Amino acid sequence: MARNDLHFLDIANNGDLVLRLRGQTITFDEITKRVKVEYSKREDYTSSFTLRIPQLIQHQVLKLRAAFANAMRNLDYQGAFRGVYPVKVNQRADSIVPILDVDSEYGLEVGTKAELLLVKKLTANQKHRLIICNGAKDPEYLDMISRYSEEGYDLHTSVESSHEARLITGLFEPERTNLILRLKPYVTARGRWSHSAGRESKFGLSIHDLFDVIELLKEQGFRDTVRTVLGHIGSQVAAIEDFRPFAAYLAHAFCEIRRVGLRNLKTIDFGGGLPTDYTSSYPSDLMDQYASMIIQGVKDEIGVHSRGGVTPDIMVESGRSLTAPGSLIVVKATEVRSLFPTDVELAEEDVRERNTWSVRIRNSTSVTELVEIWNEFLASKAALPKLLDELRARERLIGDLRSELRQQLARLVARTMRADSFLETIWSPDYIVIGNFSVFNCAADHVLANQYFPVLPIRDLHVRPETTVRLVDITCDSDGEISEFQRKGVDEMWLTRDYRPVAMPTQEIGIGIPVGYIKNVEESYFVIALTGAYQDVIEMDHNLLGDLPDVIIHLTDDDKWCITWATGAESMAKILERIGYSEMGDRKDPYMSDRKQ
Repeated sequence: MARNDLHFLDIANNGDLVLRLRGQTITFDEITKRVKVEYSKREDYTSSFTLRIPQLIQHQVLKLRAAFANAMRNLDYQGAFRGVYPVKVNQRADSIVPILDVDSEYGLEVGTKAELLLVKKLTANQKHRLIICNGAKDPEYLDMISRYSEEGYDLHTSVESSHEARLITGLFEPERTNLILRLKPYVTARGRWSHSAGRESKFGLSIHDLFDVIELLKEQGFRDTVRTVLGHIGSQVAAIEDFRPFAAYLAHAFCEIRRVGLRNLKTIDFGGGLPTDYTSSYPSDLMDQYASMIIQGVKDEIGVHSRGGVTPDIMVESGRSLTAPGSLIVVKATEVRSLFPTDVELAEEDVRERNTWSVRIRNSTSVTELVEIWNEFLASKAALPKLLDELRARERLIGDLRSELRQQLARLVARTMRADSFLETIWSPDYIVIGNFSVFNCAADHVLANQYFPVLPIRDLHVRPETTVRLVDITCDSDGEISEFQRKGVDEMWLTRDYRPVAMPTQEIGIGIPVGYIKNVEESYFVIALTGAYQDVIEMDHNLLGDLPDVIIHLTDDDKWCITWATGAESMAKILERIGYSEMGDRKDPYMSDRKQ
């Protein structure tokens, strides 16, 4: 917290999680209490909600612009910079409008007819804004582009195939046409979506198509309509240094395309790829490094090939990095369940057995010996007891000995321990927290792409954690869980009071969210951060659980916190109507109610 893309979250002296904007703070305890006091009587109220923070999106826009301004100044680069927001990342008004409000020159990118219609409406009084039209294009899409151009909108159309080029030259008039040649980058970058680049990419002109399209444009009188070359190397690029060869590749293509006669080409659009720092693992100057890699990569090639030619203007289509901080999920913890019995009195025979195994564990001298002891113990308990009382006693015994095992592990190898499957089993949380939410609706990428999202309790962050927990949702699906925690890399392990790691010599993601006191978890809240990119647009209504309420928070000019109820939880009737069931009548939402019966 308090750094990188979680710079807006911090810890108060009393251990409360706080939201920080412009040096002002408000605790999440106060936020949740104000929301409950002011809105709990609403029919569409439920205890969990999405907190929207548009000012954080604006902060990211200004930060990105400043990064490129600094890089251009430091590297003596003469081209201009323009940011473009791809609306597919989050089409909500509270994501797009803040961008338009904070930067009058920021452009928008669309990929479908519906997105173009949306952006046309948003920019009706700002027709100077650049609008990039990507995506698969049929005559209807192209007709919309043509008509909106005639109305004065600044539309630029990407060409991604010979087929699209033929459609465009047949339907457009050259004097009102601005074209973008979208190229397949024949370079790759490390990251989850690296397949977005290279020969196998779904997007862009293959090298042979590029030559065919250029010849077609020349023949049909569209030579001077090409303004931009565009390439996209993939979302969430893991290694910032990979942007430099990518930038050099597009700069080289820029110079060659101008050399074959497309002299109105002035801009390189580098698409997306700037990562969001979900794990706080990147350097604090991530955006500055990104901008410098792009500019330096262009300079590497322009200096060799331009021979006094034009210096290209720079565009980037960063979306995830702008909007991810703009929302987070505030999850009410409705119940805590223990995996092992803690109040079961063991029979004398079971106590003797526990003591025997405990002595062996405490006398062990290596991890290998501990593994052997544990496997031997589990083998002795492999048969399922016939009586439920015996099963309860066995579970108490396993829970007690797992605790002994963790403690001995900490004594043996606290400085050098590396996680493996055996250790993760021993460290696995003993508690499950039921949260009033759906992972599928709020953080679908966690299920679809194994995306890590930071999860934080809102209290007791000032003490050594007592233990760790798993946060599960109320869906009837075992994937409805978000329990990963990024263990930071430190010289010596940091352990909870029950000997589970929260930091290790090697930085790794493990299972278990640290909590200060387990007794304080129920009826408290957890925050799932950085959910503002893609999660709203790919959400799933699994088990007919729809949207949580939307609450907007912003800091006024006189530094006062304003909390606004934007929309309530989606009703059961509305969800059912979407799938063909009308007149259901029930306006209540399907989430767990706080109301007393």
